[in-house]
Amino acid sequence: MSLSERIAGLPPEKRRLYTKLLQARSPDRPAAAPPPLVATAVDACRPVSLTPPPATLTGAKAEYRRFYDAVTNQLDTTIFGQFSFFLNYGYRPDHHPHHAVVEVPEHYINKNSVRLVLELIGDCPLDGRRVLDVGCGRGGTVHVVKTMFDARSITGLDLSPQAIAFCRRTHADPKVSFFEGDAEQLPYQDAAFDIVTNVESSHSYPDIGAFYSSVFRVLAPGGSFLYTDLQPVEQMDANLRLLQRLGFILERDTDVTPNVLLSCDEIARTRVQAFDATNDSTLMQNFLATPESQVYAEMKSGRWQYRILRLTKPTV
Repeated sequence: MSLSERIAGLPPEKRRLYTKLLQARSPDRPAAAPPPLVATAVDACRPVSLTPPPATLTGAKAEYRRFYDAVTNQLDTTIFGQFSFFLNYGYRPDHHPHHAVVEVPEHYINKNSVRLVLELIGDCPLDGRRVLDVGCGRGGTVHVVKTMFDARSITGLDLSPQAIAFCRRTHADPKVSFFEGDAEQLPYQDAAFDIVTNVESSHSYPDIGAFYSSVFRVLAPGGSFLYTDLQPVEQMDANLRLLQRLGFILERDTDVTPNVLLSCDEIARTRVQAFDATNDSTLMQNFLATPESQVYAEMKSGRWQYRILRLTKPTV
């Protein structure tokens, strides 16, 4: 499933959105370099030299990085920027059972996006464990783990240098580190983490199998892969079969599409206001899944599902 299908369905329109987002960055405002690294207690989870940093990319990955760099740059020029940790669609509880063990107050900032992360985590123990969030974006999942659990260390990795720069400025903590890197070639030693999370990001990975293999490698035996995304039903089913062929054990497969739709009903239109008013309105509606959008309609029809998977790496 390509990013164009995910966002708008029409590549020419998608390219117009890229252009407008990039133009929103002032020409006299150079790209911010990530702050220098400072030694912390999480040095053991720093990248190793398995692959070079993705300084030069081509094709789809270069396009994705340009897009998400532009998203961060645009948000940072608004009053919403300092609070915009999340790009996920969010989760709104309904009458069905839920798995989150931490309750979010009704007036908590970004509550629906926080609820999605907590629903993904469920009752999976994080305290004292090494957590890696792949596709960390602006640090929302890392923020939830940092503030609501007692993980031993938390590492965020993203392809976008602008997102990593924002995270290092905003989420500084001795337990937390952020690095620029490729989800398909995770630059970490084997068995470096006890938990790997991935929230609404994998649909943009050109080689999903390489990503899954990389997650399996960096997970310690008995570790958990907490994974959620929106994809066509057939694609998600095929991806699950691939995960199981790699050796993952499926512990949970939950369709939370109705809860995500409830969240979109509540917050998606408001989120459009966080972006530049000159953006193409139809494209932004699709990017944020407002009730008028194609993305929302695909979820509503049942052709696309937003599912939460909890998978475990065997101990032997």
